[in-house]
Amino acid sequence: MKEIIYLDTKLVNSLLAQQNSGLVTKLVNEDSESDARTEGSTEQATTSSEIGLSALLKASGRYSTTNADSYNFVFSKSNKNLVETALDDYSLDLLITCLEEEHLIKHSDYKDGDLISTSGELTVFNFEQLAETSDLEEIGFLLPEYDEFKALKSEYGKIKGKEKHLSRAKQIQEALSINGWNNFEMIKHMSSYLKKLLPETNLIKISNTFSILPLEFLRVQSVQLSFMQLGKRKIKMLGICSSTFDEQIPSDFSHMTDSNLMLKYAPTTILNIMLGSFGMISKDDHLVRPIAIYFED
Repeated sequence: MKEIIYLDTKLVNSLLAQQNSGLVTKLVNEDSESDARTEGSTEQATTSSEIGLSALLKASGRYSTTNADSYNFVFSKSNKNLVETALDDYSLDLLITCLEEEHLIKHSDYKDGDLISTSGELTVFNFEQLAETSDLEEIGFLLPEYDEFKALKSEYGKIKGKEKHLSRAKQIQEALSINGWNNFEMIKHMSSYLKKLLPETNLIKISNTFSILPLEFLRVQSVQLSFMQLGKRKIKMLGICSSTFDEQIPSDFSHMTDSNLMLKYAPTTILNIMLGSFGMISKDDHLVRPIAIYFED
């Protein structure tokens, strides 16, 4: 029995179609009810009279008034139920069976383009959540020694770069570098930037693979996914190997001098630096496009 956490249904159906020359994976039923009623009534009363002058003037006239009272009431009721039954879970099982029968799934020694299957502990990176929760200003009064940390930061900001305060500035800098609350400051800035670089996504690591998850294919809320990493179950992933990290932190920046290459590689280079600096990726880790992520009991 699978507890599916993430499923890219478009990719599943695409791969199945290529394996089976097309496969119907979705059934849509639509029920519609309509009930309409119109009621109307008009009441009208007319009075008239004639007025005239003498026959010599050859003139006459007619005076008429009409009083009308009408109303129109329309009652309309429409109830439309759209029931969509998707065979996504069955499609995933069918895809795995097809790929295994043809020995197309690799479990180690991945290369770019390989269909892979891996399992291990789940590690989740939700940068939007990190950016919000690492901002401690609103709860600073609850945190031990946080006021002292803010005071040190404030003092350092005032004397930084001033020659007569170099000794004190160095002393404060060393104290801040080992202060636990300083890590939250670094996480806040890093997460805020990565939230812009990778919007509407979560990042996960399973074994030696690293994946970017679009939120639209997640079957659980991001917060719940974060708590799932505290469990002891191993999670499985089926995916496509996209690339491999040659270094934890890139060391060759020669392409940055070429404007065309810089436009091409700058976002991935910055992402590589940030992820590697915080130990989120390691050398020889694989970037994988996930097809399905699930627990299986």
